[in-house]
Amino acid sequence: MKFKIFSTKIYISFFFMAVFTVMLATDRTGLILPLFFAIIMHECGHLFCMWAEDVSLKQIKIIPSGIQIISGFSGEYKKDIKVALCGPIVNIALFVILYFNYLSFGNEQVLNYALLNLIIAIYNLLPVKGLDGGTILYSIIARKSNINKAEITLKFITLSVAIAVLITAVLLTVNDVLNISIYIVGIYLFIISLIK
Repeated sequence: MKFKIFSTKIYISFFFMAVFTVMLATDRTGLILPLFFAIIMHECGHLFCMWAEDVSLKQIKIIPSGIQIISGFSGEYKKDIKVALCGPIVNIALFVILYFNYLSFGNEQVLNYALLNLIIAIYNLLPVKGLDGGTILYSIIARKSNINKAEITLKFITLSVAIAVLITAVLLTVNDVLNISIYIVGIYLFIISLIK
């Protein structure tokens, strides 16, 4: 599904809707909706910072691997770093709020919601291509050196992390612990490291 809000193109993948529906239908943990909420809040952090920093927004893509906000690098590396940091900062703030709520009232479910936000923040701060940490690393290297060195460094780190994640997934499987999500993350990072 494609539509436009002002000058921003919005694209929602049919495959995303199918995967999300299946996840909701098969969720036995009750964490899918809070996870989706945490991801939306993360992206709202980016959008708010883009608005505050006057960064133009070209497209929002909602696909199975996540929500992508496409603005392109502004060339102003400080702005790019601020925008990249705002998503994880929102998740960390939610973690702190929910964790204090857990400490006050002792509700285990609130602790799970808090930990979801912390995991999303930490995952997004990984210095790999396609994540906020990668954008931050790219901006720092490009600012101090040049764009080519930043791209090569980011690809190398992303490929290294992908291989480490896939080796971990295989070792867990050999020890009778099958975790599909680790395979998905490893394959996603491997593919993204090969894309220009």
